[in-house]
Amino acid sequence: MKKHILHLSLAAAVLVTACQPQKKENTENQSTQEVSVEAKDEVDTGVGKNGEATAVNPAFVDEGGELVTMENVVRAETAKYLAAETITSGPNTFRHERNGIDLDNQTVIRSNFDAVYSYAVYDVSGGLEISVPEYDLYQIVQVLDENSVTIGVVYPGDTKNFDKEDLSYGDHVYLFMRTRPRTYDEKGMEEMRKRQDAVMVKAGSANPYTSEVKYDVESFNKLRAELLKRAITEGVIEEGFIEDIKDIKDPQYQMINTAGWAGLPAKHAYYFVVLPGDEGAKNGEHSSVTFDVPDLQYDRAAYWSITIYNEQGWVVTNPFNTNSTKAVPNADGSITLNFNGGDDALNNIKVPENWNALFRCYLPTSVPSIVEYRKDFVNNHKVLTVE
Repeated sequence: MKKHILHLSLAAAVLVTACQPQKKENTENQSTQEVSVEAKDEVDTGVGKNGEATAVNPAFVDEGGELVTMENVVRAETAKYLAAETITSGPNTFRHERNGIDLDNQTVIRSNFDAVYSYAVYDVSGGLEISVPEYDLYQIVQVLDENSVTIGVVYPGDTKNFDKEDLSYGDHVYLFMRTRPRTYDEKGMEEMRKRQDAVMVKAGSANPYTSEVKYDVESFNKLRAELLKRAITEGVIEEGFIEDIKDIKDPQYQMINTAGWAGLPAKHAYYFVVLPGDEGAKNGEHSSVTFDVPDLQYDRAAYWSITIYNEQGWVVTNPFNTNSTKAVPNADGSITLNFNGGDDALNNIKVPENWNALFRCYLPTSVPSIVEYRKDFVNNHKVLTVE
């Protein structure tokens, strides 16, 4: 199943920062800043739709740049996104998505409908403090350094401090915030926006990010494309996203961080693919699956979700997902999902022909347990046609 795990679960992360709105100037050094993606004209940040770089990106040049190899490809990938976000929102400035994903205007394949994203690049040279207020819903700020090492994840009720000594390289970090709405109506989204704004980030300096190295764009795109192909069949997610530079495993580190930059390490989130188990299910006939819920840290607002996509990775049906909040359990606590079972079917989700689904698990109890859960689910809980 490695092929499907990588191809489907990481595609969205590759593209998440590719479409950047117009830059808004930052005017303060202390406290959180924001710029909404709404009503902003896009500018060219030098990041293509599929994550390839162009020399428009300040971290890359057409001629005379440092050749990109397995030794520096992840750092180049990271520099690409830090430079792009700096163009978009400036230093020490959060850019919030405010309305979630529009089903009629999807721009990222296999989008994550569970949470709404915010992005920022912060200078750490003068120290950095991040505080996420206590809340009963999932919300995190992931902190990545210039080697794509997750040096911290800030959860509700946490305040964490970072300085240059915490980084494996450079003076800047990428902040990637995920905020789960309670509901997706206007009331729920307004609550979500207030929670986005309530996160406090204090920085002692606000130097704009500039890549110390200008990378050769041709060698970068060539090696990156090769790594993406390898990741489909060779990649192991939990070995690629790391929290300590000492944990690098070649070539997993390179494959996973180019296939899905800014993914969370497995202890924070885990993803796997669910596929139709027979021809009837594949063709969109009524099918179902029953499974036990994953072992997650539910006392910390952990949750699971499943989202249905078509063969090209787009949501084309509605209802198209469910999660641990919405799904009605069976008497024994297990979950039965029906696919194209009709409005009266328990936990019914509509699917197109040749569908695929992504099962997301936030805050697993442990990495070994969630890996074993995925193996059991894939091998023993098939989506089969209902006779």
